[in-house]
Amino acid sequence: MEPTNEELWSRLREGSIGAIEELYRLNYQVLYSYAMKICGEKEMSRDCVQELFVTLWEKRSQLKEVSKVRSYLLQSIWHSLIKNMKKRNRNLEFDENAHYAIDVVFPAENVMIQNQTAKENKEKLHNALSGLSSRQKQIIFMQYYEGLSIEEIQKITELKYQSIKNLTYRAMVSLRDSMKNKNK
Repeated sequence: MEPTNEELWSRLREGSIGAIEELYRLNYQVLYSYAMKICGEKEMSRDCVQELFVTLWEKRSQLKEVSKVRSYLLQSIWHSLIKNMKKRNRNLEFDENAHYAIDVVFPAENVMIQNQTAKENKEKLHNALSGLSSRQKQIIFMQYYEGLSIEEIQKITELKYQSIKNLTYRAMVSLRDSMKNKNK
């Protein structure tokens, strides 16, 4: 069985060259993709990832215990890119929270797991939606799929504001309960 990032991190802190090599192998593509999404430059992205691992190796004895190694690595890449981009352009205005909106490309097995989970959740949601009344389905569709406001739904359906709120609430409770029961 392949060691986790956290196990490799512990071994790195103990001085294992094999651990840093394995961490690099397991995380390079994710970190490189993430860096590319931020700066769009292949060379800078590649350099930042490589510099990160060189720094980790050089400072291995000073590294603290980390509970989420991948998150730590992504955050390190983020800070490294900001520093490098600011060096190039001292007047650079940079949104420090922009990384929250970035899609990261994960290894193939993670994508397969996500796809399977998404498929299962879609089936559960479809089954849960089929348990709603036709009026609840209509309101949920208008509100969450079409993005209509309650006022807009009110004009279309000629229902009272409170009726729409009540239908929405009951539908959401029913969906939540149905989804919970499906997960058991």
